[in-house]
Amino acid sequence: MPMNVNRSVLDGSRSRAGSRTGHGWALVGLATAVLALAGCDLPWSSAPAAGKPEIRTSELTDADGRPCPTKLPTGEDPSGHGFGTEEAADERPSLLEPQEAWVCRYYTFDVGTTDAGAVYGWTLEGQPQPVAAEDLTDVQDALDGLTPADRSGGCTADLGPRWMVVYSHDGDLTGVVVDDYGCRDVRLTDDPRTTPPGADDQDGTVGGVLDGGPAILDALGIGRAN
Repeated sequence: MPMNVNRSVLDGSRSRAGSRTGHGWALVGLATAVLALAGCDLPWSSAPAAGKPEIRTSELTDADGRPCPTKLPTGEDPSGHGFGTEEAADERPSLLEPQEAWVCRYYTFDVGTTDAGAVYGWTLEGQPQPVAAEDLTDVQDALDGLTPADRSGGCTADLGPRWMVVYSHDGDLTGVVVDDYGCRDVRLTDDPRTTPPGADDQDGTVGGVLDGGPAILDALGIGRAN
């Protein structure tokens, strides 16, 4: 039976300060330039909505019980620090209704350094945790509230985990990646195992960065603010 994610994954997500040893969490200070101007949940109500995606029913079967990738693909990375795309989305997503969902948590690891500073990767911690059926309505409401990121405000210059919510609709998988730091940016992927979150030219979601991360984390009772 599905575990209630509020109980099963919350314990490891409460750390607010300190350093990470092994698989613990660090709030690593970053240069303000990396995170200073990410969007902070001021929705663009006038933004156009994307069309409904085509349903690809084989994706859940093809995942073979592993809905979340071992490492998050990065794709376009203008900052050079491993955070992925930073451009705001051009439109609101029109997402399929979640019928089954899982939550996965990712922590940073050092890939290397460049002239710009540290480069991070994101690796899965533990196993995907099923979302309880009674929580899916709240997840749907949070997804319906996603809007293109507003860049007029500032964000905290900290670093924490990332969460990926992967959900199935008639076997079609969609991934929703939420930063548990800064402005809690959201990036979508139409194929969680291969498509970088926030990538352009996706088939079933929108490219770019969205606001609405706190509502998704709150719906599941996860994240450092919970």
